[in-house]
Amino acid sequence: MANRRTIKLITLVAVLFSNALITQAYASEIPADPFNSVMWKSMVQRFFPGDQVIFDDRVVVSAPQYAENQFHVPVTVDATALENVEEIVAVADLNPIPHILTVRPDNAHAFIGFRVKLQQSTPIHVGVRTRDGVWHIGGAYVDAAGGGCTAPAMAHGESNWMKYLGETRAIARRSPLGEARMTLRMRHPMDTGLAAGIPAFYLNTMNIKNDAGQSIAELDIYEPVSENPTFTLKPNVSGAAQTLHVSARDTEGNEFDFGLPVPAVSAQ
Repeated sequence: MANRRTIKLITLVAVLFSNALITQAYASEIPADPFNSVMWKSMVQRFFPGDQVIFDDRVVVSAPQYAENQFHVPVTVDATALENVEEIVAVADLNPIPHILTVRPDNAHAFIGFRVKLQQSTPIHVGVRTRDGVWHIGGAYVDAAGGGCTAPAMAHGESNWMKYLGETRAIARRSPLGEARMTLRMRHPMDTGLAAGIPAFYLNTMNIKNDAGQSIAELDIYEPVSENPTFTLKPNVSGAAQTLHVSARDTEGNEFDFGLPVPAVSAQ
């Protein structure tokens, strides 16, 4: 008859073997990263959970190969070739805070433009989740100088920067084919909390609705988004003139609301 010590040893071996099989099975489902990021598996487990993750050329991530300014690196994500997109998640693998933003394009095209702070050279991965639960991955590698996330915002060099908090410039246009496109820039320091003596303070949510109160897009925004954040989206709206309603909130509970007129499609 086995003693307790033997039983415990057998149980421990069984548990370890089971965990090893689970880990091996899960790892085999993660595709190889074309950028060879040392953080890739961690990024998948943290930000792209689910049954299937695939690299997909239909997720086009545009970013400069060399960042001229590590505090404001422009990134554009175009996944409009995919159907039934429910969520877009962007991460910078080697940032101390990797999560950049999440977008739910409820009545918008699967498209987002933004600017990001980079602490060092890093892959930027973007996962686009479709209704079937599949994560379609695109990415870009940006060679950047250090310190984009740990330096204080430029706003802190001004004594009255709070006076301009939330001041926004926004415009909506139509393409020659009538597609609507909106760009907005809001004054905010977007403090990461990593600069000495400056706590985290950043814009963290933005919601865009149409005149009927229907959601156009919802954004969850995180610390790596650049100071004075700029976003470009393509709302899916009719050809008539209308007003989009934008509401945003930061981590201190400040709320910002404004209307954005969208012109009608011009007569040909």
